[in-house]
Amino acid sequence: MADQVRVAVVGSGYFGRFHAEHYARNPRAELVAVVDTDADRARAVAKEFGAEAAFDYRSILGRVDAVSVAVPTPLHYEVAREFIEAGIHVLVEKPITDSFETGHMLASLAEERKAVLQVGHIERFSSAYRTLAKIIADPLYFESYRIAPWKNRGVEVDVILDLMIHDIDMIIGLADSPVAQVDAVGTPVLGKRIDLANARITFESGCIANVTASRVSYKTERRMRVFARNHYLSCDLGEGRISGYRLRGDPMTDGLAAIATETYEIEKQDSLANEIDAFLDCIATGRKPLVDGRAGCEALRVASMINESIEHHLKRVQSPPSPSAVGTGRP
Repeated sequence: MADQVRVAVVGSGYFGRFHAEHYARNPRAELVAVVDTDADRARAVAKEFGAEAAFDYRSILGRVDAVSVAVPTPLHYEVAREFIEAGIHVLVEKPITDSFETGHMLASLAEERKAVLQVGHIERFSSAYRTLAKIIADPLYFESYRIAPWKNRGVEVDVILDLMIHDIDMIIGLADSPVAQVDAVGTPVLGKRIDLANARITFESGCIANVTASRVSYKTERRMRVFARNHYLSCDLGEGRISGYRLRGDPMTDGLAAIATETYEIEKQDSLANEIDAFLDCIATGRKPLVDGRAGCEALRVASMINESIEHHLKRVQSPPSPSAVGTGRP
């Protein structure tokens, strides 16, 4: 097709391979190259999807219109920056970078170069999230629960940037209000970084979110509950199910008949296919991405606030008591 977008995937690990697969089967894209410093892995993924293997991302500058950046998080800024500087559109896996400062710089550069910068917060493209966004009005309280078994993948960052940031981004989008305050606790368990975290996020609207993430569970769960005036919803993001209750009368006079049960049919969709379609749409139309650089930065800013709160809590817990706080030991 003459109007195909020439794309490459930088990073051929777990997520990078999925990106390559989806571009290869998307009729609006031409997968030109798969890039990785691990030559064997690059060759294997490139061969699987009919693309060229490359081992230095700079070698494809000028040969593609767009890239997916699926390298480890600490490399996001360096790699994405070079493509954006060249005017190449970028879909960067979440989080946008590993610090708010570099994320802000990347977002500003994309605006300056007029390049599409989309951040891969894939849950925003799930049918469950899209349904929630249509149903929810004036939320008062969120509970989210995202747990998974330990994996060696993603341990270069803590559980906040690895898992919790999905829920941070979704809740920011659904609450539609600036964040006012964050309080959080967490601890390393199996790794050197925080593996388990709980955060309480307060929005200027008065809405509150209680968010839990763990990567040391024996099972995988992704659930969110949303409470609003006269309305409650429970969403299983893993299974794609939404159910809840809505008050339709006076429970004091009508009893249980005043409480209506709701179940929503969620169409099974491929969230990554939706995400890549949206990226290609933005390239074609110039439209702002649903999760652009600024949205990615806001999720990262809140994640940083959570980290700071956890560090403060850990210092209090781990610090020895001051002499004035220690008793004499006498009965």
